[in-house]
Amino acid sequence: MKLSLKISFIVLILLSISKEASAQSESTAVSEGPYIFFKGDQIAVKWVEDGQMKETDNPSADFLQSEFQLGLNPKVFLQNKKIVPEFYQEYEGVSNLVVISDVHGQYGLTVELLKAHGVIDEDNNWNYGKGHLVVNGDILGRGDSVTEVLWLVYKLEQQAKIKGGHVHFLLGNHELMVIENDLRFLNEKYVSAARIMGIRPASLYAEDAVLGNWLRKRPIIITIDDLLITHAGISPAFIGRNLTAKKVNTLFYKKILKASNRRKNELQNFLTGEEGPIWYRGYFIQPTPTEQQLDDMLDFFDSKKIIVGHTSLGFITGLFGGRVIGVDSNIKDGNTGEILIVENGEAFRGRTNGSRLKL
Repeated sequence: MKLSLKISFIVLILLSISKEASAQSESTAVSEGPYIFFKGDQIAVKWVEDGQMKETDNPSADFLQSEFQLGLNPKVFLQNKKIVPEFYQEYEGVSNLVVISDVHGQYGLTVELLKAHGVIDEDNNWNYGKGHLVVNGDILGRGDSVTEVLWLVYKLEQQAKIKGGHVHFLLGNHELMVIENDLRFLNEKYVSAARIMGIRPASLYAEDAVLGNWLRKRPIIITIDDLLITHAGISPAFIGRNLTAKKVNTLFYKKILKASNRRKNELQNFLTGEEGPIWYRGYFIQPTPTEQQLDDMLDFFDSKKIIVGHTSLGFITGLFGGRVIGVDSNIKDGNTGEILIVENGEAFRGRTNGSRLKL
């Protein structure tokens, strides 16, 4: 009996040592950031380097570049904080358009695709002139390079403005999930980093964080010429509510994405539910909308085609005679993927090797 107790005691000690060693190994391996937070009219930066939290206040542009290769002036963060987003998101006369969707933290593959088709240059800077880039939701979730993708898109948005172009990052369901503290699909790397920094994972994207403030200003629905673009799609039930794109974008910003508005009314529950524009999958599963219902959707938004992500396909796919284009090409797996290219009304599948296939 005494021998048995001794063995059990030794086993418990060994398990404890193993768990402690595992935790130390995990902590040491983590390097993540930067996360930039507002402190009144100033900013503070936190990051994790080899398992240790580091922080500094009021960094210079040179510091952000040398440490993190952000390519951003800190003044931009404070300027953007004050901006109220434009809820009316309609653009006309766009001759060059690229759409990428559901990258889920796959930074390397995202950069590869954008470089291959001339959207960014070899130094990851904007190279698309007056063209428009749409990131159709779901940068967050799954992958372990989410922060890198977010800062890339943030930077490209600023650079595109200077060149007369435009970057549109639409809200996806995974952005909303994290904002609402639903962390089921958040990579463990970010949970570990938040633990090391002594904050909750959701605080990485809180309203007092530069990235959190920016995420909460993303539109839900935009139109570019005769193209309607949203993360998941427009359902027949949506049309019955007579909701304009401007009203939806306004409701998300003013009601749904505010930390102070955690209780949702029936309309807000609908917009964030499975029939709403960030969760709907009805184009891909039975029963799909009828031809008349699809006509009604497009007519309501004065559009000819709708571009959606959210549901993974092997490649950019046209459905319903090309009136629906699915652009979630399974980039999330990190193996391969495609981007949608629209030039002067013609649509192409852009591949990682720089080739195009007419859609």
